[in-house]
Amino acid sequence: MAKNRFLIQKRLIFLTFVFFTNAIFSETVKLPIYGKGNYIAFSDLKSIFPELNTKLRKTTAVGSIYTPQGSINFRLGASFYTLDEKIFKIPKAVVKKGEEVYLPIDLVESIFINLISYDVRYRFKEDELLVLVSTDPIPKKNINVKAIVIDPGHGGKDPGTSDPQGIKEKDISLAVAKYVYLYLRKYYPEIRVLMTRKTDVFIELEDRSKEANKLLLDTRDVIFLSLHCNASLSEKASGFEVYYLSQSPSTESARETALIENKYFGKPISNNVAAIQSQLLSSVTQRRSKKFAESVANQYEKGLSPSILSRGVKKADFSVLRGSLMPAVLVEMGYLTNLEESKLLQNKDFQKKIARSVIKGIHEYANAKD
Repeated sequence: MAKNRFLIQKRLIFLTFVFFTNAIFSETVKLPIYGKGNYIAFSDLKSIFPELNTKLRKTTAVGSIYTPQGSINFRLGASFYTLDEKIFKIPKAVVKKGEEVYLPIDLVESIFINLISYDVRYRFKEDELLVLVSTDPIPKKNINVKAIVIDPGHGGKDPGTSDPQGIKEKDISLAVAKYVYLYLRKYYPEIRVLMTRKTDVFIELEDRSKEANKLLLDTRDVIFLSLHCNASLSEKASGFEVYYLSQSPSTESARETALIENKYFGKPISNNVAAIQSQLLSSVTQRRSKKFAESVANQYEKGLSPSILSRGVKKADFSVLRGSLMPAVLVEMGYLTNLEESKLLQNKDFQKKIARSVIKGIHEYANAKD
């Protein structure tokens, strides 16, 4: 590629705002295309997708572009990339000029499809890339907590509940948790975010609590969010519930839900975890947990009603909440045993709505806590 093709001064990113009928603003972002319509500068791409990161080994010229969603690997000067251990050929190679890495448009498209979790509308024109990015109405003010633990329920050999077609709770909870994680990284990069699992693996209660409490010891200001799906013998049972820890369940239904979620134990609980779970409850932590649950339930209802109706805030003795020494809630996002709600919970756009609503709930809680 001729040297002067890369010496074109980068144009400033131009933002225009388009108002849609659903009253949600989007940003139309224009990025310059270099090399006769073949390349996008990585720094330009990262300016609108801050979750994108890259590494490049100078000795081998091997690099990677990654987000929590996945990783794409490439070699400078080679017309291929790897994703999920598969090789994909592309017409142009990744190149580097000075400190800038230039990505062929085929690779940029793969990034949109595989590494960005939320919906991105885009179009390659002759000399520019148009990207329409939804500016989801998530509060942009700081969240007054230092760290958040996201716990996707179940995993691995513990599938949780399932719908009649075999859709498993562990998969739904992980999918939503990933969206929560990515939105938090995008909108609140200053906050430390920990996921108890990022893949389909079984994590012992002891290990989930250990990591959460370790983060609490380090930051002194953590909240814990556990995501689950509900189940019932009745196919008509529907709605979402948000729980906080209590030894006295608010209803018989709440007690039964806790028993279902607590039923799987892999190895015997260690003495350390047993000591944590048997200790006296903290009224301050309980009060904050209750406020946390109310805030999440409030925003969940605002964001998802009437698709999924609220069953309210409840209390019950959940093992995963009992082991964590911080304000903690458990969200039953809906009933997998209800066919209509199961379809909603499997829908990626609906999962994103859940994630945004949960984050709004976190924001409401954190800015109102005593």
